[in-house]
Amino acid sequence: MSPLFSLSQKWQRQMGPKVMAQLTRLFYSSRNVTIGRQFRTDAVPRCLVDRDACISIGTNVELRAGVELRAHGSSHIVIEDNCRIDRGVRILASNSSCVRVGSGARIGMYSVLNGGDSIDVGTGALLSGFVYLQTSQHRFDDRARLIRDQGYRHAKVVVGDGAWLAAHVVVMPGVSIGCGAVVGSNAVVTKSVAPREIVGGVPAQLLRNAGI
Repeated sequence: MSPLFSLSQKWQRQMGPKVMAQLTRLFYSSRNVTIGRQFRTDAVPRCLVDRDACISIGTNVELRAGVELRAHGSSHIVIEDNCRIDRGVRILASNSSCVRVGSGARIGMYSVLNGGDSIDVGTGALLSGFVYLQTSQHRFDDRARLIRDQGYRHAKVVVGDGAWLAAHVVVMPGVSIGCGAVVGSNAVVTKSVAPREIVGGVPAQLLRNAGI
């Protein structure tokens, strides 16, 4: 192994994330963005924060490259301690919502948390890649108007402690995923899932209970 290659690996795994973390602190040093100790990131995330909104990042949080955090209106984004958020994840909070990623949670690459209403991702929850948590839907009641002009309906989404959403899962507004539940790949979840249930399909249906 060449010395140059070894140095490159050390930069990517150790030095780079620490340097980028310091740059992130410099770029977003304000009352609207707080970042805890032992923060690491592969690249400076894109943070867009309105005057009355805020972003709070806890201790020992790791962000990979391409993460985008957007807090609009009077909303809050809270990423608690020991979380890891993978490449290309987008977390949006708007209106007066709170989007919380609970302690020890993992969010896979290119997942989207779309918080027109609040989103609560529980402690130790696991969201695999390309998961979409959707709290908003277009209204389409008035046939005389374009759907794009009719506004939205909003409803909270909850992912319970220790739940696992496999790759490409979509969770619709108003749905709660119970603690320890499992949602299979490519499922579209349109109704709430009880704790420790295993569901899959479009729309998602009960397959069995975990541990049985």
